[in-house]
Amino acid sequence: MTSHASTLSFACATVPSNSTNDPKSIIHQMLMMDEETNTPPEDIILAWVLSLPNEIDPALAAIQLLSHYEDIIDQTNNSSAKTIMFLKQTAEFPRSRLAATTRRGSKYRRRLHS
Repeated sequence: MTSHASTLSFACATVPSNSTNDPKSIIHQMLMMDEETNTPPEDIILAWVLSLPNEIDPALAAIQLLSHYEDIIDQTNNSSAKTIMFLKQTAEFPRSRLAATTRRGSKYRRRLHS
């Protein structure tokens, strides 16, 4: 049994919001749902990251969203809790940390291929 409220609709998520950290309100809609969604949390996070403008660091946007929704995060359903976990993991890897990881990885790959 699938109800409209229990399925996150990415078509509905394209309604623009005022937030540059959640321009298509994907995270907002997910948190506001009363029921669990059938959409995998990984898909929700991917859709959210892809909706961000290029100049926005997903980690910084995640930090700001977690701060903005901190009052309701503990009251979310199980599927929302997993999405929040992925949002917290995203917050741990700002572009500067990813850049440092990429540089180390590329040196390692060069040694393997030489």
